[in-house]
Order: sequence, then C-alpha cells, then structure tokens
Amino acid sequence: MPINPMELLKQKVSSVIVNDQTCLVNEKNDVLSRFYPILLSRFLIKPELVDQLKEQLTPSVYDLFEKNDQVKNALLLRLAAGRVPASEVEKTLNRAIPKSLAVLSNEVGNDTMSIIYYLREHKESIYALLPNWINEVLSLDQPAVKARLAPPILSLPVVPQETKQHKAFPFFALIFASFSLLWLYQISK
Repeated sequence: MPINPMELLKQKVSSVIVNDQTCLVNEKNDVLSRFYPILLSRFLIKPELVDQLKEQLTPSVYDLFEKNDQVKNALLLRLAAGRVPASEVEKTLNRAIPKSLAVLSNEVGNDTMSIIYYLREHKESIYALLPNWINEVLSLDQPAVKARLAPPILSLPVVPQETKQHKAFPFFALIFASFSLLWLYQISK
C-alpha cells in the first residue's frame, strides 16, 4: 500500500519548497502541512480540478477555489495566522500546487482516476487533518450563505428628530431679562 498522501507531500514537496527558502522556514512548513489536507480534500470533492490544474501552466490557489477571491483570501488569512504575510503564504502555496500534482502523478500514475482512487484510500486521514474552520471558509462560496452573511440593506425613511425645548429655558430667559432691566434701571439713576 502506498504511503499516506500527506506524508508523501511533506517529504517530497515541502522539503523542496521550504529548503530553498532562507526565512520563515518553520512557519512555511507549518502552512504547507495545514494546506495539504485542504488541497487533497478539494481533489476528492471535485475530481475535475485535478485535470483543470494539470492543464494550466501555473496553477494557483485562485484556480483551486475556482476563481473565488473571497474564499482564497479567507483561506490565506487563516493559514497565515498572523505569523507569515498572506502574500508569502500565497506564493508558497502557488509553488506547492503544481509540485504536489507532479508528486501524486509520479507516485500513483498520471491519470486523474488513479490519483482520485489513491486519495479515496486515504480519505479518512485526509478529512481528519482538515482544520476545523475550513467549512466556514468554503461556505463563503455558496450564495445562500453570502445572503445570510450580508443581508440586504433596507431603506428606511429618514425622519428628522424633533428637537425638544426644555421647559426651564423660558423661565431662565425671563429671569435674565428681569435682572438685565433691573441693572439698566439702576445705572440710569
């Protein structure tokens, strides 16, 4: 039985991508370790993605999530976790996707069905390693959830707020006027 796909990718992809870097090696290795189950689960959910990504010259995270910027950005922010800039995470993942496809093809065969059957054999371990926030990120792709997250803005009529005159104002105005008249009378004497 072939090796677990996550271990395979860690050995053959992470080592190549992370070892030619000079900074943030541990952080990028951690990002890749958390990304592999997401990548492989996407292949299990949508097997056609394997062919689509293989056909592209430089497949990216954007392509993996079917050109959905909202999902891509949410994923990058979650994977970065404030320790690595999101741009670095994106560059690292964009380098990892084609290398991962190449490693899977070399290990189990170049056709999509061989890759999918291989991943199905390890489906439980792949899903067990998925981060608990992945459903929240992937749900941004669904229109019903978008509507729930951003309800329509209803236009309410704008009613000007009535200004209340304080009941004490006329009383103090009368007292002030009285003292002013009394003072003027005293001066004119």
